[in-house]
Amino acid sequence: MKLLVTTGDLTHHLTPNFNNLLTEAARLVDLTVWYESGNIHEILSQLEIVPDFIFINEYGETNSPRITGLSNLKVPFAVALHDLHYQPKIRWDAFENDNVRYIFSLYRDKFYEWYPRFWKRLFWLPHHFNPQVFHDYGMNKDIDYLLMGAMHPQIYPLRHKVLQRMQNKTGFVYHPHPGYRNFDDSDDALVGERFAREINRAKIFFTCDSAYRYPVAKYFEVLACRTLLLASASRELADLGFLPDVHFVAVDENNFLQKAEYYLSHEAERERIASQGYEMVHDRHTTAIRARQMITAIKGILRECSIEHDL
Repeated sequence: MKLLVTTGDLTHHLTPNFNNLLTEAARLVDLTVWYESGNIHEILSQLEIVPDFIFINEYGETNSPRITGLSNLKVPFAVALHDLHYQPKIRWDAFENDNVRYIFSLYRDKFYEWYPRFWKRLFWLPHHFNPQVFHDYGMNKDIDYLLMGAMHPQIYPLRHKVLQRMQNKTGFVYHPHPGYRNFDDSDDALVGERFAREINRAKIFFTCDSAYRYPVAKYFEVLACRTLLLASASRELADLGFLPDVHFVAVDENNFLQKAEYYLSHEAERERIASQGYEMVHDRHTTAIRARQMITAIKGILRECSIEHDL
């Protein structure tokens, strides 16, 4: 299968997950990647191949190129959404104007809530992690409680509450968000492997799924480093295999401190849940697994298009 993907260059970005996904997808299909904005028909005229399918990453968002001319495109295509909360009303109209029939989304439940007219077009493609970066480094567990990332109180209320309550507590460490930008080898920010090693140093890591109830990447990454995660729970997380008290510990704004202190003092229980979470994500959510799911979905779309064409 010849696959054309349009996307921003995320190779050195804080979150290179989509770039990693393409690396794995290239093992499965004949992949061409396009990084510039433009009319899709003009883009196709510049390629040496005729793609069987086109995948437009971060449709209507700011990190990837803007692709026009989709409404009369004969090649089957799908669009991928990351930040579902970004200009949803504008994207409603864009779906109709561009004749978008297939939509891939990182998040399921909020897509159903905010884009109900298009739920039959959804392919759920959740977050994933690169096991070459996120794994158990065997670091000395010398951080009792770790919190990392953005703290906006309206967007991340549980994280904000954790920081307020625990910032003066012995054994608590907080690292601010380094910013959504590109990083080079000279930058000593806690990104990539440094980020993973810091997670691996912690006995307990706090996060939340935000006011939007997104199963964000940290859920996958923390478990992948064999660190106990204390975080908010949801049905969508459970459907991804994140079972409370089996793979992580579900907490809210009222009980996170009590549970944190309990698991800090109960090492065997802490390590059991962390190990079960580690096994689950490595079995179900690596980037290679997600790439296979993505390609399987695209092949299913192509079979559907072939049947429609024959009819």
